[in-house]
Amino acid sequence: MTKPKKIIIIYLVVCGVAFNVFLLWMAAGWPIFVDRWLVKIERPIQADCIVCLSGGVTADNLPSEAGWRRVYTACQLYLDGYGKKIIFAGGGTSEVSEAEVYAEAAIWLGCPEQSVAFEPGAGSTADHPLSLLRSDELGISKESGLNIVTSPLHSRRTALCFKKAGFKNFRIVANYVSRKQDPALVRQLRTSRFESYRPSGKTYGDVLIRLRWRSSYFFEALREAAAIGLYWLRGKV
Repeated sequence: MTKPKKIIIIYLVVCGVAFNVFLLWMAAGWPIFVDRWLVKIERPIQADCIVCLSGGVTADNLPSEAGWRRVYTACQLYLDGYGKKIIFAGGGTSEVSEAEVYAEAAIWLGCPEQSVAFEPGAGSTADHPLSLLRSDELGISKESGLNIVTSPLHSRRTALCFKKAGFKNFRIVANYVSRKQDPALVRQLRTSRFESYRPSGKTYGDVLIRLRWRSSYFFEALREAAAIGLYWLRGKV
């Protein structure tokens, strides 16, 4: 057997073993470790503003799945008085800014329109702190108290960027549910309007569903780790 053929065979064997180990790891739900470093979730503080960072929109100009979670978290913080207003921040690639899309979603969820502010200029995570500082209308300074809402895996990169920009009084919040007992505003408290309705009890924990979600989570974490490394090389964190 020639040397090139041996190299190709070894390469295919290594790839096959790696692929099967990956499938087994994801299907089993074993830890991926890097996510523990990426997640930097903190308790909210009594702040001047809540800043909700956009996380993408769908083709229909609606928040992405992760975006809905960010919008809801920001609204829940506002309900409990953790900020006088919510600043929705983010540009995007469509004809309408992600900041506008997210603000509209917040109003649908019960946030008063007069408590909404916009920062539609940021095009990346590193842009957010600088765009906030450049806006005269928002009145944000490096000393402002901020509850910054983002997704769990995006939390450390966000914290590093705001720290690099000189912000001194902020917290990164990824999940929060209001203490208010109002089902119209706290969706976890909602029940069906139909007296005859009963939950089916159906679960979605089969191996293929678990493999799908775990694989997506793994590659999202891998992307975040790579992004932090790239930001570090460019001096952005």
